[in-house]
Amino acid sequence: MQPTKFTSALEASSYQGPDRGLAYEFLRKNVVETALAMGYDKQTMVECGVSWSDDHDPFKHVKNAAYPHYVNQCNFRVFESFEEQLGERFEDLMNTRHIGVMVKTYTINLKRPVKYPDSLLVANHITEVLPDRYFGITSMWSLRQQAIVADCKGYVVFFDYDKGVPANLLEAGGVYKDLYHALVQRKERESQIEKEWEAAHPKISKAKI
Repeated sequence: MQPTKFTSALEASSYQGPDRGLAYEFLRKNVVETALAMGYDKQTMVECGVSWSDDHDPFKHVKNAAYPHYVNQCNFRVFESFEEQLGERFEDLMNTRHIGVMVKTYTINLKRPVKYPDSLLVANHITEVLPDRYFGITSMWSLRQQAIVADCKGYVVFFDYDKGVPANLLEAGGVYKDLYHALVQRKERESQIEKEWEAAHPKISKAKI
């Protein structure tokens, strides 16, 4: 799909304005609806506007190093969502006390080049939950291209900072056990939605690079 055309350079970068760009309203709405239909979590979505000065490389597209920053903004919102279950213990998680979180590994697959001006919707989908970690995919949609431009797959470990080892949420009990069950419920809900999307939109085989 060809990038959306705008009437002026200022309109094309209007996502940076205080109203987030009226010209981007429909584009944003369409991408959010698509992400939800694919099983991604709305509560933790984040929009990252492409910065001409910070995100571009000499080849005039978003540099590879920018994508982990986009992913991390969404990941942090996922961590913030844990406050609902953790309550007062949430501050421990945010300040690396007792039981916290640690990104263990991730791999980013760049699908399409992105150029300024553009804004990316970043959304997370949990794919597996274990007592001491969860796995997921964080995808980035270009609002102008109306397509996924990058995927990040990886997992996050719950870490016991007192013992220096991964933390088993079920063994920790209390609010941590509540968090584990909430993540499992979210994973099951999102996986069901994903299955329905895949059934309605079978994948087309493409050559791999």
